[in-house]
Amino acid sequence: MTASIDFGTTNSVATLNIDGNIKKIKLGKVNFYTPTVLFYNFEEKSFYVGDEAIEQLEDGEFGRYFVSLKSFLGSSDNIETNLGNNSYKIEDLIAIILKRFKSKIDNVAKCDVKKLTLGRPVRFNDTDDYLDSLAQNRLKNAAIKAGFKEVNFCFEPIAAAKSYQQTAKQAETILVADIGGGTTDYTIIDLSNSKILATNGIYVGGNNFDSKIIRNFISTYLGEGSVYTNMGKEMKISHSLYVDLYEYYKFIKMYNRQIIDAIKKYIQMAHNKEPIKRLLELIEDGLYFDFIKAVVDAKIELSSKTNTNIDMDFFANPFKVNISREDFNQVTKDEISKIRDTLLETIKEANIDKSKIDRVLLTGGTTLIPSVYNIYKDIFEEDKIIQTDVFSSVGYGLSFC
Repeated sequence: MTASIDFGTTNSVATLNIDGNIKKIKLGKVNFYTPTVLFYNFEEKSFYVGDEAIEQLEDGEFGRYFVSLKSFLGSSDNIETNLGNNSYKIEDLIAIILKRFKSKIDNVAKCDVKKLTLGRPVRFNDTDDYLDSLAQNRLKNAAIKAGFKEVNFCFEPIAAAKSYQQTAKQAETILVADIGGGTTDYTIIDLSNSKILATNGIYVGGNNFDSKIIRNFISTYLGEGSVYTNMGKEMKISHSLYVDLYEYYKFIKMYNRQIIDAIKKYIQMAHNKEPIKRLLELIEDGLYFDFIKAVVDAKIELSSKTNTNIDMDFFANPFKVNISREDFNQVTKDEISKIRDTLLETIKEANIDKSKIDRVLLTGGTTLIPSVYNIYKDIFEEDKIIQTDVFSSVGYGLSFC
């Protein structure tokens, strides 16, 4: 009996293989998948995972919210945070999530499940092999801390390919493009003999698109570039203060006394104090969840509409921002280029002509962005492209790895 978990940057899915019978595990309250998020309630001194963490935020509970923890795995930073009287490393926080998932798996299995297959991106870190290996070890250690005894890994796009293979009517050469919140992963596989012709990946995903929205359309409303006077000289608030805001999964770093004190000094010196006050409010009043939700919802809406309004009405001094799909495409063109270039490198690595690829499987929520989808439409015949279940195809396929 083996469990499988697609521990995603944004959402997670789990399955259980009982003698070849695959069961989906209901991780969420409504859906089989659940957000990969964690909330620490300061008053209760307890953790909440997934949908329950979201409920804590929506109920206005005071605590710390953790999102996109997977994105820290390949980092050189030794991420550590203090909560209550305890200190937690990145693998400790992930272990809390995986332990909650394991309890749901064990409940379905009616026993203590020891074996686990975990999905992993082709690359946790684009340039550093040591950090890529360290990331997998961190995730493995988290799974062991959660109670699993035997942990194996399978590349996520290979898992998606195996999911498709279960229903394929004939042997085909397929390209899997798995683009989630954190990474873009490619695999080209010949299903006639299950031979993997090429794998490739890059650390570009949905988070990068969200970051571009924050940097290009939102940060000025939070004080970036605001003018202040210090010792008689007029200066602009430093871009460096906002770096962890752009990459919003790093926002937990801004819960830092030095940063908060610096923001307060800027408020005193700023010509227009309201924008920088919003940044302080965002940190001190726990508006992070509402902030991110507004940004992500705007990105999603631009997949079906040509314009969207981001309504930041939860600030004391609210504001709205209109974004067109054209503007969004313009500020994310570098991400699109990287995703496209990595695709072409993967085809070259497979040493086949693109015409020999019979099917192109798209999985992961970021493939729903029109400019991302158009990458594949421009290179392949559109009738070859299949949009799989963006949330569960990898999780299901892991059962066959």
